[in-house]
Amino acid sequence: MSGQPRPANLIAMSSFASRAFARALPGSLVLLLGATAAAAQKTDSVWIRNGDRITGEVKSLSRALLKYSTDDLGTIYIEWDHVERISSAATFEVQVRSGIKHYGPLGKGRNGTLVLGLDTLLLADIVTITPIRQTLLARVDGYLDLGFSYQKAHKTLQLTTGAKLVYRGPVSETAIEASTFREDREDAPETTRLTADLRQRFLIANLWSTGFEVGYEQNEELDLAGRVRVGAFGARTLSRNNHVDFWAIAGPLVTRERYVSTDSTSTSLEGLIGVVFSAFRYDSPKFDASVTSQLYPSFTIQGRVRWQNDLRVSYELVKDFMITTTLFDSHDNKPQSVGAPKNDFGTTLAISWSF
Repeated sequence: MSGQPRPANLIAMSSFASRAFARALPGSLVLLLGATAAAAQKTDSVWIRNGDRITGEVKSLSRALLKYSTDDLGTIYIEWDHVERISSAATFEVQVRSGIKHYGPLGKGRNGTLVLGLDTLLLADIVTITPIRQTLLARVDGYLDLGFSYQKAHKTLQLTTGAKLVYRGPVSETAIEASTFREDREDAPETTRLTADLRQRFLIANLWSTGFEVGYEQNEELDLAGRVRVGAFGARTLSRNNHVDFWAIAGPLVTRERYVSTDSTSTSLEGLIGVVFSAFRYDSPKFDASVTSQLYPSFTIQGRVRWQNDLRVSYELVKDFMITTTLFDSHDNKPQSVGAPKNDFGTTLAISWSF
């Protein structure tokens, strides 16, 4: 009958299903075994390019640093490009630069490779390694900033703070970020600025993701008493490896604004088009830089475009403590308050603690 598959089609479908089942079965089994297995007993091995072999326990791999626990040296960090081979009987989630995730124990392969189930991966392609049973706090990283300055001439006091927390789960990423600035001087009114963001991303297919964000801004320099934005977005990772993370984002936003001088509020629909780029180096001294550029064209206020640019550069002073400089630039070609400035920019210098 014309509505039924021909025998050749049935054979092809059966062959495809068998291959897919054969690839999926080992990953499913190791996930089940990983959920019930006891904690690792420091029987993992790492071979370094200088010929050394270190016995311990693989904790994680993130941003080109392998976190490794040993009995004699405690917890150490090994630069990933110095690793020749690695093995562990525990169950891990391993993500490569294409965005694909693999699951299973870390099998010893040839130099520069890792065997994971039916797959052989190049170590250079691996971006993250996460134990399946890793705790919530172990998946969190971020930083805290604190900057302070005082000028006697004008009795000027400036205080800046910043914080960021990022949780990376198996299929999602949650980022919370906030920064504040306050300037109090004898010959001018007090100036304050506040930004806060919550962004949730969900991996949907390799390098593609989607999610939502909620943000708040307050900037007296721009006469802005408060701006709340809520929106959804789609994102595409353009490049990701052990030293670079580069992705683009786009989506619609609903924005509600209130200004200081008029105390009026307005609600509008905007678009979001942006890029996020970060680069990091973990050879001592460590170096970390990031650039975020976001354009907000308005759909309800004709001709209005907002543009926000942020640059952050950190340089290591001592372990986990960095000196950080930031630069921001906020532009609004049609502010909704008569006489309000269209642009505000500035820099800060702070001491940061990263974790």
